[in-house]
Amino acid sequence: MKRVFTIIIAAVLALAMLTACGAKNVDLKKVLEELNSKHDLSTLTAVDSVENFSRYYTIPAEYVKQFAAEFTKSSTDGYTEVILVEATDDKSAAEVKKQLESHLQDQLRDAKRYKAEHVSMIEACSVKDKGNFIWLVISDKQEDINADIEKALK
Repeated sequence: MKRVFTIIIAAVLALAMLTACGAKNVDLKKVLEELNSKHDLSTLTAVDSVENFSRYYTIPAEYVKQFAAEFTKSSTDGYTEVILVEATDDKSAAEVKKQLESHLQDQLRDAKRYKAEHVSMIEACSVKDKGNFIWLVISDKQEDINADIEKALK
């Protein structure tokens, strides 16, 4: 009886370890490609390097394990951005989230000055996170895009 109980406990622990340690292996660039095709975001400009990403979003490169980001080049084209980041650890994730929240507030201030018709759309947006994955979607389709990102990170 002890032996059966021990085997059952070992199996449960092994299963728990496999599900808990199953660190999500998601390619954010592929996620963004899928979002582009599904939500017709093909007019956005991609951020092409971690250096440019760090400069544009003021996020130190050492905090970023991987990223995918696209945005409209000019506020005259509206405010559409999709920023996906996998941070290197929990501390980095908190900093990335803080910087993206600051970026969102900057975009809101800019819209209030120059594109008032976009203010309510930007106000409806927020930075999201799941573990070390952090993202920001600024779009009139943000609810649908956020739902698709959540599915991709499951």
